[in-house]
Amino acid sequence: MYKPHFSYTDSNINLDVIKKDLEDYQLNNKKSEYAYDFQHNIIPVYDLNKLKNNKNYDEINNSIKKDIYDNFFHNTGVIIIKNCYSENIIDKYNIWSSDMLEKCKNDKNIKHPKQSGKYLINDVITRMSNTNSELFMELLFNPCLNFITDLLLGFSKFGSVTGHIINGKGDRQKSHVDYPGHIGSGLFWENNVDKFKNLTTYYQVNNILPYYSLQVLISCCHMNIDNGSTEVVPCSHLLENLDVNIHNNNVYEFFEKYFVNVTLDKGDILLFNRGLCHRGGKNTTNMPRNALIMQCVWLWGIGQEIINYEEVKKKIENTKTFKNMSEHEKKNVLQRLKSPYPINVKNHT
Repeated sequence: MYKPHFSYTDSNINLDVIKKDLEDYQLNNKKSEYAYDFQHNIIPVYDLNKLKNNKNYDEINNSIKKDIYDNFFHNTGVIIIKNCYSENIIDKYNIWSSDMLEKCKNDKNIKHPKQSGKYLINDVITRMSNTNSELFMELLFNPCLNFITDLLLGFSKFGSVTGHIINGKGDRQKSHVDYPGHIGSGLFWENNVDKFKNLTTYYQVNNILPYYSLQVLISCCHMNIDNGSTEVVPCSHLLENLDVNIHNNNVYEFFEKYFVNVTLDKGDILLFNRGLCHRGGKNTTNMPRNALIMQCVWLWGIGQEIINYEEVKKKIENTKTFKNMSEHEKKNVLQRLKSPYPINVKNHT
């Protein structure tokens, strides 16, 4: 049945219904046939290097691809991919991150607005392509990363890449869902739920936005509950109207007992649905916790940050990695940084 803009829909919230729906989704969650582990008995952990059986990623069995896709969108909303990056690459990123954090310490937005003790390295795409373009190519055009995000989005384009460092004793983040329905932190939304409701429809929010984008966290150290690993509520992306309802105080408090911390090793990646209720954890140790977070959108989507495409393109075209690619591979690399539209209609139709 068609439901118009949120401003015309019934905004009454029934916590009993939300509780029943979430617990039913979690209880009836269909377990993956190909995950080799389940964190908290629900979050599937995949090792693609083993599943591809010495073949290319694209040759992975279709039943495995369907299993991953279904778990991400229709079951848990969160998956873990083991050993996506080598420790050597992550060590190089950690060195770059440490140096860059010092250089950007005067950025106006270096401190995370929703998490005390967290520092951000913004505009990683431009900064890294200018300072270490080979590392840039290794991180963003990793075959494992590109395979899994393409599997979920059709063709994945980078919308935002940001370094996240939680200092020792840094507090946990506020619970939220992500771009583009990030009402509490998105500049455009002005922290105004009514503005969001007046500009979207029920169908868009519940049937389109869940497939629009996703979040990728690259673990740059061992991450667990002690040093503030990401906390998630599995299956919460399946709840109706969560983009709006998470801003209700009763709903916000309701989720507390359902959060679980993921455990990641250096080089693992965590992928979660943009509509999943989640937050950065509390770092109870004295050591910083480092991660690189990417927001990916489908080919036709609008990314979260402005990418200086021409500047980045010039830098990466001079890398050894890019020069050794086939023409098809080069085209894909550049396409991940720039949408095919809009175009100059004076020159093309």
